[in-house]
Amino acid sequence: MARFAFWMLAYGLALWLVDRLGGGVPGPLWLLFWIALFISGGYYFGRLIGFVRARLLWRLRRRLIVTYLFIAVVPIVLIIILVLIKDFLNSGQFAAFLVALKLRDRAEQLQQITRVVGHEMHMSQAKSPDAVLDATQSFFADELGEHAASYPGLEITVQVGSQVRAFRLDGSAVKRPVTLPKWFTDEEFAGFVVDGDQVALRSVDRGQTLAGELTLIVSQPLTPELLDLVGQGIGPVRVLIPPSVRGAREAQTPRTGQRALGEFSQQESLSSKSVELPAPANRADVTVVGASSLDPIVWGGDTEQHLAEPVLVVVTSRIVTLNRQLVSTLGRFSRIYVTLFIIVAMVFLVIELVSLIIGIRLHRAITSTVDNLYDATEKVKAGDFSYRIGIPARDQLTALGEAFDSMTASVQRLLRESQEKSRLESELEIAREVQRQLFPQTIPKAPGLELYGMCKPARTVSGDYFDFLQIDKDRVGLVLGDISGKGISAALLMASIQSSLRAQFYNGFSPAGVTAAAPVSTAEVVKRLNRQLFESTSVEKYATFFYALYDSTVRRLTYTNAGHLPPVLFRRGRLERLECGGTVVGLFSPMEYEQASVQLEPGDVFLAFTDGLTEPENIYGEEFGEERLLEVAQRTLHSPLEVLVQEIYSSVADWTGSPDLQDDMTLIVAKATP
Repeated sequence: MARFAFWMLAYGLALWLVDRLGGGVPGPLWLLFWIALFISGGYYFGRLIGFVRARLLWRLRRRLIVTYLFIAVVPIVLIIILVLIKDFLNSGQFAAFLVALKLRDRAEQLQQITRVVGHEMHMSQAKSPDAVLDATQSFFADELGEHAASYPGLEITVQVGSQVRAFRLDGSAVKRPVTLPKWFTDEEFAGFVVDGDQVALRSVDRGQTLAGELTLIVSQPLTPELLDLVGQGIGPVRVLIPPSVRGAREAQTPRTGQRALGEFSQQESLSSKSVELPAPANRADVTVVGASSLDPIVWGGDTEQHLAEPVLVVVTSRIVTLNRQLVSTLGRFSRIYVTLFIIVAMVFLVIELVSLIIGIRLHRAITSTVDNLYDATEKVKAGDFSYRIGIPARDQLTALGEAFDSMTASVQRLLRESQEKSRLESELEIAREVQRQLFPQTIPKAPGLELYGMCKPARTVSGDYFDFLQIDKDRVGLVLGDISGKGISAALLMASIQSSLRAQFYNGFSPAGVTAAAPVSTAEVVKRLNRQLFESTSVEKYATFFYALYDSTVRRLTYTNAGHLPPVLFRRGRLERLECGGTVVGLFSPMEYEQASVQLEPGDVFLAFTDGLTEPENIYGEEFGEERLLEVAQRTLHSPLEVLVQEIYSSVADWTGSPDLQDDMTLIVAKATP
């Protein structure tokens, strides 16, 4: 790499000599040089960083010194630079804001003038247009004539009926009166406009007089004299006129007129004539420049629209002048801000000195302690968590030794807890696998009935229970339960319900087996299950339960609902809820339950679900609800049962917006077939 860098520099020197003496070097040769320079420079820069880290900054003392520089010195310098830049930008924009505010104040003054004159003419007894025009011109001459210097270039256009008169404050006539555009329908207007080749302040007032409708238009073009007035006490003002306005002005210039096209090229901007930049108050009183846009309205045209390019007002001033403008309203109290600034600066300096002293002391304390900590970390890295430093805690820094000892003890404890957690997770996985075996592994076959079920646990194991019991070739049992609570306790109770239910078909009540036990009513089955759970579980444990028996020979579904959400039977466009039964199982004993039967016809769809499908909430706390669930099921009734179930689960997931389940969700579906 060293030889490559040497020949690269020699190649660059040769290119430079040829470029100076021979008249130029092709661009690709220079590109090759810069690529080689970038490669070698990157290599040696990386070597420099490695050298600094490995040699110069290996000692903690040197690292802390560099750290103090970056923490204390560099931020202060950057803060000072940012404050200066902020002050420069803010001062310039403040100057532009003051000038723009003065221009807008002048627009409001023109509006007040048009209102006063318009009001006087509305109250006038003159009945002829000429009399109104004369009265208006006389009013302007009497009231504003002596203030003509404050309104340079002011033009007034008065229209009464069809008669128009345009004049200035000195009485001279204006060759081109101002006309109202087609889009103007209001009674008043005040603001900045672009009218042909002119950018002006304009105010309009309309109303009725005895001689007819009066339209009063007052315009004050942006002129150097006006810029002198608004820039007084601030600094020179310059107005940058966009090319679109200049283009309109040049287009209106006659081909053979008194003003040549070259004259307009000198008027691409307007500048104040007599206002000069304020003298600097001190060496730090630098010149600032700010800009503000006027965004005038295009006066001509069929529709109201703003100029595509804004008219910019550029102001040049000085920082001290603008600060005096800002605090001028305080009078003699303005020195309070300067004094406060000096006090804050002194406090900041004292704090920095104190911080430097504290940093030096802290530096010494750290370097005297770091060796012990380094040795201890090497022991821990080797796996010896029993190693202890044993440093007495005299302050917070030396207390790191005790903290390190406490940390290693905690790590030992966490390792043991991690092993225990792994064991528990393994056992939970076993429990989940065992519970999976409790759910139906195959779907029973029953003539005229198609079945499907699914359970999604909120945790590793579920507290919901569903089952399909193949009684014989013509009868099948449908079971759905929701156990109170979640997790392991609910899963154990779920297993207890499953075993209790299945035991009813094989215990002493029915020694002949399942076939003989099948005629036992659904109400009796639920009653026995309630008694079993009440006697074998704690008081707060219970379950909602639904049990149904389908007989394909008579196509009848007999059921008992023990406090569960009523399943729904979709039949020929209407819903039928299966509510007959009683209260939950396991909470009271003895309890009597009822049963009911429904006749299933081809095309009927039976849907049973747990509250985990209806109670999930979205980000606004609104539940999914049974109505939405049934609506989703109604849309997919004619789809395969697997598709119907997946559509319901997808709709609930979209509603919550989260992959995490809020509760166990279980669903069984049965469809009557021909």
